[in-house]
Amino acid sequence: MKTARLYWVIAWAWLVGACGGTSAPLPQKNPDEVDPQGQTVVFWYQHTRERETALQEMISQFNQQNPHGIQVKGEYAGTYSHIYNKMLVGLQGGSLPQLVVAYQNQAQVYYSADGLVDLGPYMNSAQWGLTPEVRADYVESFLEQDQMRGIQMAFPPNRSMEILYYNADWLRELGSDHPPRNWEEFARLCRQAKAQPFSKAVNQQRSVGYLLDVDASRLASMVFSRGGDFMNPAQTVYNFDQLEIRDVLQQLVELEKDGAVEVLTETNGDTKEFGSGQLLFTIGSSSGLPFYKKAVNAGPKFAWGVAAVPYAGDHPVVNVYGASVALCRTTAEQQLAAWLFLKWFTEPAQQARWVRISGYFPARRSAAADLQDYFAENPNFQVAYALLDYGKIEPTAPGYETVRRLIQNTMVDAMEGVQLDPLLSRLTKAANATLEPE
Repeated sequence: MKTARLYWVIAWAWLVGACGGTSAPLPQKNPDEVDPQGQTVVFWYQHTRERETALQEMISQFNQQNPHGIQVKGEYAGTYSHIYNKMLVGLQGGSLPQLVVAYQNQAQVYYSADGLVDLGPYMNSAQWGLTPEVRADYVESFLEQDQMRGIQMAFPPNRSMEILYYNADWLRELGSDHPPRNWEEFARLCRQAKAQPFSKAVNQQRSVGYLLDVDASRLASMVFSRGGDFMNPAQTVYNFDQLEIRDVLQQLVELEKDGAVEVLTETNGDTKEFGSGQLLFTIGSSSGLPFYKKAVNAGPKFAWGVAAVPYAGDHPVVNVYGASVALCRTTAEQQLAAWLFLKWFTEPAQQARWVRISGYFPARRSAAADLQDYFAENPNFQVAYALLDYGKIEPTAPGYETVRRLIQNTMVDAMEGVQLDPLLSRLTKAANATLEPE
């Protein structure tokens, strides 16, 4: 039975990027009956450079200080996509780590193939779990992102959000003392920026309002802030043929025709051009804050800031996202050892340390008490952090990885002049085809 289900899950995942189901998972042993002493845990992650170095240092600290003799081995396993492919291979009979970085839709694929365990019993364990006070300290919306049908499929070590980066000095030259609060104001300022270059720009002959990074999260940010969504609340049907999405794409197309918006063609080109004073706005992950700061300091050094993306309602709506860490089904002893590391990593002291290293938002609210100096040194981070209560998430359906690519292709077609009505109808049909048949 398990072999047949696993075959179906992997085949579906490979063909359309979706799988899942409601079939009962294999039983889990009560964590209170397990001894984690002396276990080895392998952790697959995607971090590189400074983040990887710091993560390895934190892992070493845990290995030296935990009282159970647990040894965690952190391994760079490639990008998110590479890790996903490695996990699919592992689910077909290869080896699995004890911990793996996973987005919500990926975790559902692994769980449906009996590759993950429910973290709920570990969180609720009398001996190894979270007290009610500790549990309440986690940002609830972060935890909810990893919940599906009552199962805690993964656990959040951090999060990011989509924010608007803006050149404050240039805005003042354009007659505005604040970032745009709505999309009409955003469009007007983009057109003004095209006509009136920034006085400190490195290249006075190039002036752009906004560089569009063709990405599903960019589109989601713009749609969410207008009150739209990609799926119905039950996450059972996609709907891209709606007014909010049409408005986003139509506005971008018109701004591109006017030369006020261009499509990003160079990796990190938006950060580079923003830092050189040739780009008024960008929209991107808050985890990019350190890179924007570095770019501005290396350029003409102007005042800049971040804000919620423009919005249509009474309050901002920001796209909050991030990969979590899932607990792979191995042995009961290894699973508990892996949970204990994950629990340790999300304690306030470690969270504050990870924020300073990574630029991510902490999963624990009390970590902010150890970050007051960091907030003072990085006021833009504090501005973004204050927007967390306005967070909204992208779909967590198992096939969303495939849908993201469909969205990207649709955005390209729209910017190249393809008619929106048939384009969005095709996207809706293709996206719904990735959902698991009932």
